[in-house]
Amino acid sequence: MNLFTSLINFITRAFRNRAQATLILSLLYLSVRFCSTLNDITTYSSNLQSRLLTLRDLPTDYARSFNESLNKNLLFIYNTTNLPIRIPRIIHRTYKSTDIPLRWLSSQNSCKEQNPTYTHMLWTDESARQFIAEHFPWFIPTYDSYPYPIERVDSIRYFLLWHYGGIYIDLDVSCRRSLDPLLAFAAWFPKTDLYSVSNDIMASIPRHSIMLKLALSLQDHNGWFGTGYTTVFWATGPMFVNGILGKWFEVVGNVEGEDGVRILPPMFYDRTPYTFFEHREGNSWHGWDAAVVKWAYGRLWWILAAVALAPAVLMALSTMRRRGDRHLYLYRM
Repeated sequence: MNLFTSLINFITRAFRNRAQATLILSLLYLSVRFCSTLNDITTYSSNLQSRLLTLRDLPTDYARSFNESLNKNLLFIYNTTNLPIRIPRIIHRTYKSTDIPLRWLSSQNSCKEQNPTYTHMLWTDESARQFIAEHFPWFIPTYDSYPYPIERVDSIRYFLLWHYGGIYIDLDVSCRRSLDPLLAFAAWFPKTDLYSVSNDIMASIPRHSIMLKLALSLQDHNGWFGTGYTTVFWATGPMFVNGILGKWFEVVGNVEGEDGVRILPPMFYDRTPYTFFEHREGNSWHGWDAAVVKWAYGRLWWILAAVALAPAVLMALSTMRRRGDRHLYLYRM
């Protein structure tokens, strides 16, 4: 008799039937998993927080001039060409062809205008596959097997950054100023909320270990996760990145140098006066499942708390029911 069966038998004696005992035991297991997940999320959030970039991390004169222009409501003009850089001046974007829709063309042009000395590389479906076939032929079977085109769009960005370095930017993201101040770090990801980063913008030096880890982990995560959105989200998209990044933090730790990873705070990424980017209409592949996932994610702690408290509630109700039955029996006597 194994431990699970023994526990069911023990709980069955405390409750009315085996089905109820199995339910209680399953919920107890989920409660344990909840505590473990809570610890993992808290640790990951702490790791993100400890790596946040601030104005103090940017060149002193640049940060001072930036603040002065904002305080005086002046147009910020600064020669960034002599700032120290580690990440090469390359901007990668992807689309199925060179015929970019008008609603995204202005985003691409804004980055060219703000960063005229950069090499701007647009990867189409054809050129992206050629790149994988030439440099990473072992990945072609996985690349071709993806059921959703967005999975290929996601996966190519990790290989591009590992091979060339530079900055990957989604088509629906525009540039508000020169990105030179962000090139002084070995790698960075933008923080979207307290517990996660995004993969719509990211950057690294060539051959950075986190990009290698992401690229090499794609095959193990290739699978079906219930719906189109959740499959993309977990197999190649943001949740995939956060999962790998969390494990990478555990192994590598908070290091500097060639393996360092910094986190771009919302003030540099979202709608603030300090932001380097601006987000426009996008999410062209999202459907009903995306709305469901976002709804659940926005209520994540309530859902997890409900799962954690469910065993205690059911046990309390069962106890009250037994006491009620006992009182009814005594009353009838």
